[in-house]
Amino acid sequence: MLSSKILVLSDIHNQTVTLNSVLKEVQKSSNPPNICLIAGDITNFGSYEDLNNVLNRITQDFRYTFFVLGNCDPYFDAEDISTSAIFVESNPCKLDFFTIIGFGNHKPKINNKILKKKEKIGEKICLLTHAPPYKTKADIVSFDRHAGSKELKIAIEKFQNIFLIVSGHIHDSPSISRLENCTVVNPGPITRGNYAIITIRENFSVEGQIHNIHERR
Repeated sequence: MLSSKILVLSDIHNQTVTLNSVLKEVQKSSNPPNICLIAGDITNFGSYEDLNNVLNRITQDFRYTFFVLGNCDPYFDAEDISTSAIFVESNPCKLDFFTIIGFGNHKPKINNKILKKKEKIGEKICLLTHAPPYKTKADIVSFDRHAGSKELKIAIEKFQNIFLIVSGHIHDSPSISRLENCTVVNPGPITRGNYAIITIRENFSVEGQIHNIHERR
């Protein structure tokens, strides 16, 4: 059975020292992932240069790196950055046996036309987002309030071909959980040493674990 092993990162906030520690830890494993998904907040209100530097460091270790922007990232035109990382904002990218589509920022603008088209032709979708969907284990903030995207939740309920959402933004809710028939992953922030490694199998089952670099020391 085919499978894809993936490193999930979010909320790096330009913390390159911790990022390097995480990447070194991941590459030490006997079977490291060769795909990386970055769920936004790559910089901390930084520049195009900051964005380039972080993305280019990550792409050194992976066959493919996909990313969306968060609310702390600069917005750019394609000519503003120079990286082999793939920006998937409303930009479907076929990977092995599924398709990745991105909707960044903390208030994602869901492109229902794209999702409807992919559902019609039967493509299975992984959404790479910055915000998590509303009312999940991935969007809980203080006093058990839910702060995720209601639009994303509606999309999951509407489009049955969405089997995975990879998100970040909510620092206090690292988790791997389920919503409808969809797996929802929030690795937690790199700033706290968090990352996730997931495996997607050809039958679209998702297995994974949240890790923390500090807990290994």
